[in-house]
Amino acid sequence: MRSYGLDTRRRLPDSLAREVYVNSGGVCQRCGTELGPDYQSAHLAPYIRGGATDVEQMEAWCPECNLRLGDEDVGEPAGLIPRVWQALALPKILRRIWYYGSATLQACPGAGKTEFAAMVFKMLYDAGYVSRMVVVVPNRHLVDQWKHKLGLLRIHLDAGARLGALERKNTVGLVVTYHSLPGAAEMHATRLEQERTLVVLDEVHHVAERLAWGRAVECMVGDVTGDEVRATAVLNMTGTLFRSSNKLRISTVRYDRVEIDGDTKLQAIPDWSLPTPALIGFELRAPDLLVYGGEAHLFDFKKGKDIKADVADLDDYQRSAAIRAAFTSPDWMEGFAREAVKELRAQLDVFDGAVPLKLLFLVPTQQAAYVAAEALNKVTRQRDFAYVVVSEEPKAGSILRAAARKRRPCAIVAVRMITEGFDCPEVSTIAYASNVVAPLFISQMMARAMRLTKTERAKKQYIPAKILIPDHKVLREAFAAALSNVVPLIDEKDEYVEIHPDGLPRMPRFELRELDDPQLRSLIVLDQEDGEVGVGELNRVRKECEQNSVPGTFAGRIALIHRRLAQVTDVDLHDDEDDEDLAMTLATAAAGTPDLVRSYRDRISKAVTWMRRHIEHDARYASIGVFQALANARAGVDEGRRTHATAAELASIADYMLQQICTHCREFNEKVPSWAEGWAG
Repeated sequence: MRSYGLDTRRRLPDSLAREVYVNSGGVCQRCGTELGPDYQSAHLAPYIRGGATDVEQMEAWCPECNLRLGDEDVGEPAGLIPRVWQALALPKILRRIWYYGSATLQACPGAGKTEFAAMVFKMLYDAGYVSRMVVVVPNRHLVDQWKHKLGLLRIHLDAGARLGALERKNTVGLVVTYHSLPGAAEMHATRLEQERTLVVLDEVHHVAERLAWGRAVECMVGDVTGDEVRATAVLNMTGTLFRSSNKLRISTVRYDRVEIDGDTKLQAIPDWSLPTPALIGFELRAPDLLVYGGEAHLFDFKKGKDIKADVADLDDYQRSAAIRAAFTSPDWMEGFAREAVKELRAQLDVFDGAVPLKLLFLVPTQQAAYVAAEALNKVTRQRDFAYVVVSEEPKAGSILRAAARKRRPCAIVAVRMITEGFDCPEVSTIAYASNVVAPLFISQMMARAMRLTKTERAKKQYIPAKILIPDHKVLREAFAAALSNVVPLIDEKDEYVEIHPDGLPRMPRFELRELDDPQLRSLIVLDQEDGEVGVGELNRVRKECEQNSVPGTFAGRIALIHRRLAQVTDVDLHDDEDDEDLAMTLATAAAGTPDLVRSYRDRISKAVTWMRRHIEHDARYASIGVFQALANARAGVDEGRRTHATAAELASIADYMLQQICTHCREFNEKVPSWAEGWAG
């Protein structure tokens, strides 16, 4: 495997060397002999051939084994295997760069943008088009992440460039923050003129938020509207479409002009766009939103009276006051922690505990963080189950990385720190004990639990991401909107917008006297329009799952499928004793009667015919074949196997196609075809 530069460090620091030893169990991972003090941290891909000096690429070996191997790879070198969307996007992005010098990729969080940038660089480098790479990111944590991920692919960048613009010898470029650009932009511009360089602007929408960053990017790279682009190639990448003002225009991005409430805005134009729903089910976990309420006792100072009601029945002001107070209540936090740990354990059961899945617990303040950590440790009866990560503390980054690398389940309790740049696929459950509802924050946060682990990919068994929230209408709407990916964001002045019914903070009017332990009110399957499952229905299905040895974490989705099949077959399953057993209904539906299979195939045929006539102006799909391939993959049907698919698989394909047709009609203001309107019912 070809390498691009060498790692900037030859040996691991002591802290990571200890981790390698602990992972080995104290024996040579090559021959099995007991390790002595002279053990060595061996590169699985030799350093001299571009191997990364990284825990993921190293093992503890005895000196004899390490010296005997020499400079050979252990096993077959790992290469970059494009995902479906990457293989489709790559030629279009490369063509745009070749003819115009820059391209913009909009892909949802967790889609694999870092690996995509690596593919672009390798192809341009191997073709002799560029010989260097500069990556610019929003924060220091992302600097380390980019260096780490590219290093595993044998692309080595300098994360500590001299004067912010000069990389060390034997590297092929550098990775820096936007914050560092204003003081080093002219030096960067000089280097771009000296050497053919690919500039990758990661999360480029942040450049539209700060005038200084925008000016620095223009000084460094130039402007795509003229012939002043200094870089040989520019790749803009973002997880969200965005609008901006003329004053804050990003010089490397192309725009359309749009009218918003009488104001002219610039709308970014992606050269390839990949929304979140397009990847759910085969590249991302599907998210389940669990909504918790309870009985609240408030005192209204203005009216001088007590208020006792379920949280869901309070008005917006009362509910906001109750939830904000709950975040610092040890009793309520303990109840919320207990529910979150229960969901995490249900996910762990799917893999018999072999995958160290983790819980992310979001809180609004440091005080709430320590309350939550104590509650989690108490619930799990483990003194160190919870790791508290507070951005103001100097060791926050190292604590976060240590928790992410733990080979056992644990909880990460964070205060607004876990957004872009935190990539830990083992996070599968989020307890959202926060009142922040800014769209970008919610979108980034939800994505933390939607990445797939290697085990899920290998087994093709994807657990749902579980997100627990207090019962508040604004929070529910914020999470639903984050998944839709339809409305672009407009100049967020404050990234951390909080829940206030009229947007204005108020003096405390209510005092929370008592709040019941959190009680599950409903589960919402976020990627489905009819996805709300009541707690009674959910509990019945959970019981059936337990009786039939089906992992309970899938209960919400099984309930939804069961409901749809009951509608199709006119089977009414509620509380009547004469109702057909749920397990038998699901088994029959999985096999599928000829009439049911024929019905789903007819729906799929109509959807394909309709999309074939509309696909030319839908940038999501390069061809009708891509549309069908994504639908098959969404249902877990391998290529060429749809002719033998079960009724349940065909139903999933048909539902996916309907969702895409409805999304298309909304975006292009077209009427949903009459034959499709009945599907949603």
